[in-house]
Amino acid sequence: MKKQKNYLTLLLIIGNFLLVACGGNGNQNGKETRAILSVLSDQSQNATTSQEVLHQSNAAYTRDIQSAFQKENDGSFSFNDNISYLSNDGVKITGNLFIPKSGTGPYPAIIFVNSWALNEYEYIVPAAKLAKKGYVVFSYNTRGFGTSGGLINVAGPKDMEDLSKGIDFLLANAPVNPANIGIAGISYGAGISLIGLSKEPRIKTAVAMSGWGSLPDSLYGNQSPRLVWGLLLVTAGYITGRMDPIIAENFQKLLDTRDVASVLTWAKERSPNNFVAELNASGKPVYISNNSQDNLFQPNQILPYFEQLTVPKKLDLNNGIHATAEIGGILGINNYVWTNAYDWFDYWLKGIQNGIMSKPKVSIQKRFSSDRVNYVSWPNPSKIEKTYHLRPMGLLSPGKITTTTNTTNGNDTILSGGTNATTGVPLLSEILDGAVSVPVTTNVNFIDRSNAMVYISDRLTSTLKLRGKTFYKGKINSSDNAPHVVVYLYEVDIWGTGKLISHGTATLFGVKGKDTDLNVDLQAVAHDFPVGSRICLAIDNIDPMYAVPKPISLYTTTFKHNTTNASTLKFESE
Repeated sequence: MKKQKNYLTLLLIIGNFLLVACGGNGNQNGKETRAILSVLSDQSQNATTSQEVLHQSNAAYTRDIQSAFQKENDGSFSFNDNISYLSNDGVKITGNLFIPKSGTGPYPAIIFVNSWALNEYEYIVPAAKLAKKGYVVFSYNTRGFGTSGGLINVAGPKDMEDLSKGIDFLLANAPVNPANIGIAGISYGAGISLIGLSKEPRIKTAVAMSGWGSLPDSLYGNQSPRLVWGLLLVTAGYITGRMDPIIAENFQKLLDTRDVASVLTWAKERSPNNFVAELNASGKPVYISNNSQDNLFQPNQILPYFEQLTVPKKLDLNNGIHATAEIGGILGINNYVWTNAYDWFDYWLKGIQNGIMSKPKVSIQKRFSSDRVNYVSWPNPSKIEKTYHLRPMGLLSPGKITTTTNTTNGNDTILSGGTNATTGVPLLSEILDGAVSVPVTTNVNFIDRSNAMVYISDRLTSTLKLRGKTFYKGKINSSDNAPHVVVYLYEVDIWGTGKLISHGTATLFGVKGKDTDLNVDLQAVAHDFPVGSRICLAIDNIDPMYAVPKPISLYTTTFKHNTTNASTLKFESE
């Protein structure tokens, strides 16, 4: 019966996913989404999951990891898979423990925190590698996941209590040097690691991979709910863990634009940027890795957090979607991120002079390339802001992107609706783009200009080096009280084929019939627009990645161009 329920859930999600991805003009956050969340919630409340079933689930998730672990298990460390302790509220937290057999200790220690929907076995391969290097390594199941008790707390106060009690257990039961304890995790584990570093005085340093700086911005950036990733997380949480009902309730509130302030307060309390002052006061070092095509924890929400930190710090932005640049290390595959992570711990916990601190403080991998651009600090102190001006569309021609100021007054009105300007098929297109450099493409000449604004530049006579965010600024007047826009930036070849380089989204409220400023920050990337290519900017009202504030309705949005209030496209460049 349990398997049948899970299959039903998956079918519901897949059905909704296809409706959203392919329907284009459907109600992205209406009855279908609400029904799914209701079914998931009912299943959670009615289900009783035995430890046997959970262990079977763990084995299925970690088969490849276990195989890689056996290759690392050379007898140089002990592995205890039966660790447990009680948290402050009596909830049982479970985990595993690695202790080196060479030497007498005390040893430096590293705590691994599981990703969302995973468990204590996620990191056993890097844990084995670290144990062979002389680290005690402790991995635990966060509450609500794996064999730990309780309900998922989303990096809340109970998760912090569990972490502190875990350190108590570690110090009492393993030969650990209390002055040299680090913490690390991917995704969910990264967020808990950053907050834990800020709040728990016994943690010396953290490595945070594919985490968040601001949870409000990740869930509701520019007042636009992240529909696909939100549904994916809620679904995975119900299938693999024990969800607190407030999680789905809060997500539904964002989709319904209901009681949003309380949801954002809940999210803020679970955000590392809410504890920047504490971390800066402690001076504790942190290494952060995130990915440029991550539409869950987008780079624009981690960069402001990194900028606020005054502690020793390092940031790598990689090509890839959520966690893809870091996932190889879970299987023991050497890669850029994990090499830096191991070196970071060796330097800060063991004092090994391995050159990690002489590496650039910030690196950003170029789009569709293995090359990186490096900076001594961020924001780049030598950055150049390049401004292009947007001119109105003609009767049969797109608007122009020019380096000279617009001298034409004109209004362009579009109807709400989707076009072939899109982020692609959710998840599939992201994976192809981020993992194997297959970009999302569209012929910009065929974007329906009755439903989208389209601006195209002349061919570039010199390389345009995009190094960070792109900013769109315009003025609109909408017949709807809550217009939604998605802004796409393309590199266009001679045939009109545009490669999607970046995008951004925004929703405005209470603006019906008013001339309103529209400002959208597109996701930060590093990309070289080559000589001979053209820049294209497209703006429409629907994308399958994002929710709209209400059922799709027909409305107009007028884009106003005039000589006194310029519409512009600004690039952070060099």
